[in-house]
Amino acid sequence: MDRKIFLKTGLGAALASSISPVWGKSKHQNTPISDYDISDWGKIRKAFPIKSNINFLNNGTMGITPYPVLNAINESFTQIAENARYPHHNNDLETKLATLLGCSADEVGITKNVSEGINHIAWGIPLKKGDEVIITQHEHIGGCAAWMRRSQLDGVKIKTIPIGNSAEACLDIIKRAISSKTKVIAVPHIPCTTGQVLPVREICTLAREKGIISVLDGAHPLGMLQFNLKEIGCDYYAGCFHKWMLGPIGTGWMYIRKELIEKTRITHVAAYSVNAFDMSAEPPQMDLPISKVSRYAYGTFSGPHIQGCLAAIDWYQHVGPDRIEKRVKELNSYLRKSLENEADKIEILNANDIQSQGGQLGFRINPTHTTEINPQQGFVNFARKNGVILRYVGENKVDCIRVSTHYYNYKSQIDLLIDLLQQYAWKSGNKR
Repeated sequence: MDRKIFLKTGLGAALASSISPVWGKSKHQNTPISDYDISDWGKIRKAFPIKSNINFLNNGTMGITPYPVLNAINESFTQIAENARYPHHNNDLETKLATLLGCSADEVGITKNVSEGINHIAWGIPLKKGDEVIITQHEHIGGCAAWMRRSQLDGVKIKTIPIGNSAEACLDIIKRAISSKTKVIAVPHIPCTTGQVLPVREICTLAREKGIISVLDGAHPLGMLQFNLKEIGCDYYAGCFHKWMLGPIGTGWMYIRKELIEKTRITHVAAYSVNAFDMSAEPPQMDLPISKVSRYAYGTFSGPHIQGCLAAIDWYQHVGPDRIEKRVKELNSYLRKSLENEADKIEILNANDIQSQGGQLGFRINPTHTTEINPQQGFVNFARKNGVILRYVGENKVDCIRVSTHYYNYKSQIDLLIDLLQQYAWKSGNKR
């Protein structure tokens, strides 16, 4: 069989049939996580409903939710409707998440997304006009908008910095950016642009030594890399479940170091934020907000999504954190080596040192090797038409192609990406 024909089918007909058998809903409904066969990656792939003709290499935008998580969500919605049972917040998710993160349950709270967590943090830290916040030029809008708005309203100064080409260079750039007015260093653990892993432990150590508050946008690491918040030493962290942890869309979390909870202003309060209130008193009475981070998860929440997040953590543990991280890095390394074979035509943006490697990679097509006017955006569109889903990063003039490979991806999908890249960019005579 011609290689291109084989690849354009996704993984080939034989492989596709092995990973995507036609099952009815009853095949997965009520199947305990422990009953899923995880003996190899092909069997693990059967736990995901994604169609076999879709080569999804954009896990940095969202992860594909596996059947165990979907089942937990659907079962919870059904039970609520069948039993007229309002979901109550019992802190099970905070407890399980805190165990995974190496902190106490009182230090984590559930949010809808990273943006919400960053907003609570950015507006909660006491800052005054002229105080300086260092952020990178590789921020997601959800990671920088709150800081920018605080600058507009309160006169806080925003200082932007580039990302270095190594962990050491990143740290050096931050060192040189610090001034006597710097009060906060707020950087992504893994930037959404290229996916380069930043040296966050060293950054937070530096901040602590200088008496500066450290804030990490952690949209990507959870479910990709193993990490311990106490070992990192950050003051604040905002993450989510719907990317690499493969939880339901619209679920996030935030962390505040215990010593800072009472010092962090709370601007939004409702049920679960306070212990008691009495509108019959004169004047009306309300207790102060509770002394744990769950106070920021105020009001009615989606019980089924909480159950989905619990199932996502259980599924992550079932597959194995060590195994997942090794697989993610293996695929990323395979992608880098495949692109390096085209080194004269490709510019890889990520640092090459081991500490900076994760599950994502950003690159550009060298404009001197293609006739396309907007080659990065154009290739992402071309790849999608051929069944490969990537992300174009146009924010902040980064202008690159980002590839995000999770453990349910295959090397053959990366081969297809490279084949399409060669067709699109520099093979003459190919019709597009």
